[in-house]
This record gives sequence, structure tokens and C-alpha cells, in this order.
Amino acid sequence: MLSEYKKKTNIGVGLGIIIQIIANVVSAGGEGNIIIGGLLGFVGTVFFIYGCVSYAKGKGHHGAWGILGLFSIIGLIILVLFPDRHKEA
Repeated sequence: MLSEYKKKTNIGVGLGIIIQIIANVVSAGGEGNIIIGGLLGFVGTVFFIYGCVSYAKGKGHHGAWGILGLFSIIGLIILVLFPDRHKEA
């Protein structure tokens, strides 16, 4: 994996997961918090997909494969199984 994408991947995936967890906690707080939780969930998903796009690019694949991030952890696992075309980097 290319080193320039490692940091982007870690930030995107890490923040995405953390924000999605916070969104679930906020949404469970009551009816008034559902909108805020939904917005946070959306932002978390955007960060997660950004991390998945960076991961796909870092492994030498087209960034469009990052859309697998819509499947959350399952999508990330699929990306992990992709061959690394930049092993020498």
C-alpha cells in the first residue's frame, strides 16, 4: 500500500466509525435527537467511504471501489481481500 494513502485511510475509516457510534448513541436518546443522530450518521458514512476510497487507491485499485464503504465493515473486509498492487512501496 502506498504510504501517502495510509494516513488518509486511517483518518477516514477511524473517524467514520467513531462518528457512526456517536450517532447511534445520540439517536437512542429520544425522539428529538433522531434528526441529529441521522445527520451524524450521514457524516460518519461520508468519512468512512472517504477512507475506503483512499484504501482502494493505496492498494492500486480505482477509487470507485471505495463505494463498498456503503456496506460498512463488510465492505472494508472486501477491500482488505483485494490484492495489493503496490507491495514494493
